[in-house]
Amino acid sequence: MKKDNTEKNAWKERGKAEIAALREVLCQNPKDPAALLNLGVALLRTWSEPEREQGIKYLEKAAKLDKDFPEPIEEMALDASMDDHGRAVRLYKKAAEIYRRKGNGEKADKLLDKAATLINGEGWEFREQGDNIAAKKKALRALEVCPYCVDARNLLGNIYTDRFEFFDAERVYRAAVEDAVREQGDVVKMEDVPYWLEMETRPYMRARHGLGLSLMQLHRYEEALREFEILMDLNPSDNQGVRFLLGDAYHFTGSLEKAEQCYREYEDVESQYGHALLQNFSGKEATASAMLIKCLKGAPFIARILRLYLTKFDFWKERGLFKYGGLPLFLLHRNAMIAVWNEMLPLITNRQAYHDFKSAYQYCNLNAPLWLKYEGSPLFLQKAVDSAGFEL
Repeated sequence: MKKDNTEKNAWKERGKAEIAALREVLCQNPKDPAALLNLGVALLRTWSEPEREQGIKYLEKAAKLDKDFPEPIEEMALDASMDDHGRAVRLYKKAAEIYRRKGNGEKADKLLDKAATLINGEGWEFREQGDNIAAKKKALRALEVCPYCVDARNLLGNIYTDRFEFFDAERVYRAAVEDAVREQGDVVKMEDVPYWLEMETRPYMRARHGLGLSLMQLHRYEEALREFEILMDLNPSDNQGVRFLLGDAYHFTGSLEKAEQCYREYEDVESQYGHALLQNFSGKEATASAMLIKCLKGAPFIARILRLYLTKFDFWKERGLFKYGGLPLFLLHRNAMIAVWNEMLPLITNRQAYHDFKSAYQYCNLNAPLWLKYEGSPLFLQKAVDSAGFEL
């Protein structure tokens, strides 16, 4: 602790000495925009409110003295981004305009992307609150500021997905991927870049992830797998959990050996529902039953959702609207999932239960159709429930 205090005090003293030296330089030429900029930035970095206010005044004076000097405006934008996004966006746009006028279009685009990212961040806050209308307005506003803001398209894709508008989700995620690839020199993967660890690569990876999920929702599993394989190549550590999607994706395509391999290699409680299903209809009923009972205990909401989901299709089967052995019409899947949500949501009594239910719902929205490939899947699920003494 004493060592930390000593280092902190030494850092403060160095800062004071730097500011004193910069004040002396400014005294020699009080109207030098560069000197005003340097002193203003130094004062901002003290993180002291009085010095911060003084630093802003120096930066404002520098910008006023030289109308073609974008750096002080950029520094004020960075400062405002901490607590006043509206002001920050205006300043970033103004600085970008000057950079572009001076022939530095690349710098201008980077500042506009920062402005758009601030706007889009507010959109994500609305999205998390469930206000899709306000979230969409923010995403569109971000794209007005910077047409190539990848994460703004990611937000739109997320909203469309939530509303079961998967064709629109695919469209905007694909556009986001194209923008990101163009930004990195029209290559899918840059050499010697630590994807995901480097923050600037994350919007691109989120876009590919969203595109893969949209393609799965549209039953285009081969295309989805290509996106997932690219993501695994970009980031073998797989911070996004793509590996847990592979088993079910291969299962959907009928590549059962690959599905089995992925289920075993990338085991988690959600994907093991699909693994148990594969085991059961591959003639390994005892192993499958034990596996499914384990799933029931680890992720019970998935079983509850699946039971209600399959009940809807049994109803439609009786009326000749559906038969097991293939994938359902999108309209039937959507209606079944919406009905499940409306039936189960009133039964959720606390925040943790809601979190678990929502996670299970997202999994089933993507993978529940897998159970419709097998005629006896409802009975398989019910037998496991009965054996476990589990109440659904």
